[in-house]
Amino acid sequence: MTKRPSLAASMRELKEDTAPDPVALVAKARESAPAPEPAPQKFKAATREGMKRLLVPVSPELHKRLKMMAVVEDTTLEAITRAALEAYVSKQNSN
Repeated sequence: MTKRPSLAASMRELKEDTAPDPVALVAKARESAPAPEPAPQKFKAATREGMKRLLVPVSPELHKRLKMMAVVEDTTLEAITRAALEAYVSKQNSN
């Protein structure tokens, strides 16, 4: 009667027979990979060309009031904020 091979020995043989070459796998992956697409250009409105961005935290209540004003006046928060800042700077310059 012959001795039955151990499970560990069988697994080693199977692994040795089917183990792929890692260098070949990387080369194959590089060949089949599509060329990376260039990053899309970010859209910039022409009206904001040459402008600087200003971020100001405001309370939720003030934000809501400004949004309501923008809807009533059929304008944008940006336009209201710009007008308010221009008025403030003009007032400070006249003092």
